[in-house]
Amino acid sequence: VGGIIGVDTPEGMTARENNEALTASGMYYATWSIGEGEPYTNADGDEATLYDAQVYLLLGGYKSEEEAQDALAQWQEMAGAQYAVGETAEETYNGQDFRIITYTFDSDGNPYAYGASAFGTYRNYAVSVELACQEEFGGDAGKLLAQFLDHCHYAMP
Repeated sequence: VGGIIGVDTPEGMTARENNEALTASGMYYATWSIGEGEPYTNADGDEATLYDAQVYLLLGGYKSEEEAQDALAQWQEMAGAQYAVGETAEETYNGQDFRIITYTFDSDGNPYAYGASAFGTYRNYAVSVELACQEEFGGDAGKLLAQFLDHCHYAMP
Protein backbone atom coordinates (compact mmCIF):
# COMPACT_ATOMS: atom_id res chain seq x y z
CA VAL A 1 0.00 0.00 0.00
CA GLY A 2 1.63 3.20 -1.15
CA GLY A 3 5.01 1.44 -1.27
CA ILE A 4 5.10 1.78 2.54
CA ILE A 5 3.11 -1.17 3.92
CA GLY A 6 3.05 -4.63 2.40
CA VAL A 7 0.45 -7.19 3.41
CA ASP A 8 0.80 -10.93 3.01
CA THR A 9 -2.94 -11.62 2.84
CA PRO A 10 -3.89 -13.89 5.75
CA GLU A 11 -5.60 -17.20 5.04
CA GLY A 12 -9.36 -16.76 4.83
CA MET A 13 -9.12 -13.16 3.59
CA THR A 14 -9.35 -11.96 -0.01
CA ALA A 15 -7.68 -8.78 -1.27
CA ARG A 16 -10.36 -6.61 -2.88
CA GLU A 17 -9.07 -3.12 -3.62
CA ASN A 18 -5.78 -1.24 -3.57
CA ASN A 19 -5.84 2.46 -4.45
CA GLU A 20 -2.19 3.41 -4.77
CA ALA A 21 -2.96 7.12 -5.03
CA LEU A 22 -6.30 7.87 -3.44
CA THR A 23 -5.58 11.60 -3.39
CA ALA A 24 -2.82 13.90 -4.46
CA SER A 25 -2.12 14.58 -0.78
CA GLY A 26 -0.71 11.10 -0.19
CA MET A 27 -3.68 9.05 1.01
CA TYR A 28 -3.76 5.34 0.17
CA TYR A 29 -6.55 2.83 0.70
CA ALA A 30 -6.85 -0.97 0.46
CA THR A 31 -9.52 -3.50 1.44
CA TRP A 32 -9.79 -7.23 2.14
CA SER A 33 -12.88 -9.34 2.77
CA ILE A 34 -13.92 -12.47 4.60
CA GLY A 35 -16.82 -14.57 3.29
CA GLU A 36 -18.95 -14.41 0.19
CA GLY A 37 -20.19 -11.07 -1.09
CA GLU A 38 -23.87 -10.22 -1.32
CA PRO A 39 -25.49 -7.19 -2.96
CA TYR A 40 -26.43 -4.45 -0.51
CA THR A 41 -28.30 -1.17 -0.97
CA ASN A 42 -28.09 1.47 1.77
CA ALA A 43 -30.80 3.95 2.79
CA ASP A 44 -29.53 6.46 0.18
CA GLY A 45 -29.90 3.91 -2.61
CA ASP A 46 -26.15 3.37 -3.01
CA GLU A 47 -25.26 -0.17 -4.00
CA ALA A 48 -22.27 -2.13 -2.71
CA THR A 49 -21.13 -5.66 -2.04
CA LEU A 50 -21.43 -6.68 1.61
CA TYR A 51 -19.15 -9.35 3.12
CA ASP A 52 -19.27 -11.23 6.42
CA ALA A 53 -16.34 -9.07 7.50
CA GLN A 54 -14.17 -6.48 5.79
CA VAL A 55 -10.75 -4.96 6.50
CA TYR A 56 -10.04 -1.35 5.51
CA LEU A 57 -6.47 -0.03 5.58
CA LEU A 58 -5.98 3.74 5.29
CA LEU A 59 -2.49 5.20 5.01
CA GLY A 60 -1.92 8.96 5.06
CA GLY A 61 1.45 10.48 4.17
CA TYR A 62 2.44 13.81 5.74
CA LYS A 63 5.42 16.19 5.63
CA SER A 64 6.53 15.27 9.16
CA GLU A 65 6.06 12.68 11.88
CA GLU A 66 4.32 15.34 13.99
CA GLU A 67 1.75 15.99 11.24
CA ALA A 68 1.14 12.22 10.96
CA GLN A 69 0.57 12.02 14.73
CA ASP A 70 -1.85 14.98 14.58
CA ALA A 71 -3.81 13.33 11.76
CA LEU A 72 -3.90 10.07 13.68
CA ALA A 73 -5.29 11.86 16.73
CA GLN A 74 -8.08 13.28 14.53
CA TRP A 75 -8.84 9.82 13.12
CA GLN A 76 -9.05 8.38 16.64
CA GLU A 77 -11.36 11.21 17.73
CA MET A 78 -13.66 10.50 14.75
CA ALA A 79 -13.71 6.79 15.63
CA GLY A 80 -14.63 7.60 19.22
CA ALA A 81 -17.57 9.68 17.97
CA GLN A 82 -18.73 7.02 15.45
CA TYR A 83 -18.49 3.87 17.56
CA ALA A 84 -19.50 2.65 20.99
CA VAL A 85 -15.95 1.81 22.12
CA GLY A 86 -15.67 -1.20 24.42
CA GLU A 87 -11.98 -1.81 25.05
CA THR A 88 -8.76 0.04 24.28
CA ALA A 89 -5.26 -1.44 24.41
CA GLU A 90 -1.72 -0.65 23.29
CA GLU A 91 -0.24 -3.50 21.22
CA THR A 92 2.81 -4.13 19.01
CA TYR A 93 2.71 -6.12 15.76
CA ASN A 94 5.83 -6.71 13.65
CA GLY A 95 7.64 -3.96 15.56
CA GLN A 96 4.90 -1.36 15.05
CA ASP A 97 2.98 0.11 17.96
CA PHE A 98 -0.79 0.49 17.66
CA ARG A 99 -3.69 1.64 19.80
CA ILE A 100 -6.36 -1.04 19.39
CA ILE A 101 -10.03 -0.37 20.03
CA THR A 102 -12.96 -2.79 19.90
CA TYR A 103 -16.48 -1.47 19.48
CA THR A 104 -20.02 -1.80 18.25
CA PHE A 105 -21.53 0.47 15.63
CA ASP A 106 -23.98 3.09 16.94
CA SER A 107 -25.76 3.57 13.61
CA ASP A 108 -28.86 1.58 12.67
CA GLY A 109 -28.01 2.33 9.04
CA ASN A 110 -24.67 0.50 9.16
CA PRO A 111 -24.86 -3.13 7.98
CA TYR A 112 -21.90 -4.02 10.20
CA ALA A 113 -22.53 -4.61 13.91
CA TYR A 114 -19.11 -4.66 15.57
CA GLY A 115 -15.43 -4.34 14.86
CA ALA A 116 -11.91 -3.49 15.91
CA SER A 117 -9.47 -0.83 14.71
CA ALA A 118 -5.75 -0.22 14.99
CA PHE A 119 -4.22 3.27 14.93
CA GLY A 120 -0.50 3.94 14.63
CA THR A 121 2.20 5.89 12.84
CA TYR A 122 5.09 4.69 10.74
CA ARG A 123 7.68 7.40 10.05
CA ASN A 124 5.63 10.29 8.60
CA TYR A 125 2.56 8.14 7.86
CA ALA A 126 -0.65 7.74 9.83
CA VAL A 127 -2.03 4.19 9.68
CA SER A 128 -5.58 3.06 10.39
CA VAL A 129 -6.77 -0.53 9.98
CA GLU A 130 -10.46 -1.26 10.61
CA LEU A 131 -12.14 -4.66 10.70
CA ALA A 132 -15.95 -4.45 10.47
CA CYS A 133 -18.11 -7.56 11.02
CA GLN A 134 -21.76 -8.41 10.44
CA GLU A 135 -23.66 -9.65 13.50
CA GLU A 136 -24.10 -13.12 11.96
CA PHE A 137 -20.35 -13.46 11.35
CA GLY A 138 -19.63 -14.29 14.97
CA GLY A 139 -15.82 -14.06 14.66
CA ASP A 140 -13.61 -12.33 17.24
CA ALA A 141 -12.81 -8.94 15.67
CA GLY A 142 -9.81 -8.33 17.93
CA LYS A 143 -8.17 -11.67 17.06
CA LEU A 144 -8.83 -11.24 13.33
CA LEU A 145 -7.37 -7.73 13.40
CA ALA A 146 -4.28 -9.05 15.23
CA GLN A 147 -3.89 -11.77 12.58
CA PHE A 148 -4.05 -9.13 9.83
CA LEU A 149 -1.54 -6.83 11.57
CA ASP A 150 0.82 -9.79 12.02
CA HIS A 151 0.87 -10.10 8.20
CA CYS A 152 1.88 -6.47 7.60
CA HIS A 153 5.46 -5.47 6.86
CA TYR A 154 6.95 -2.02 6.45
CA ALA A 155 9.34 -0.38 3.95
CA MET A 156 12.80 0.30 5.27
CA PRO A 157 13.58 3.96 6.05
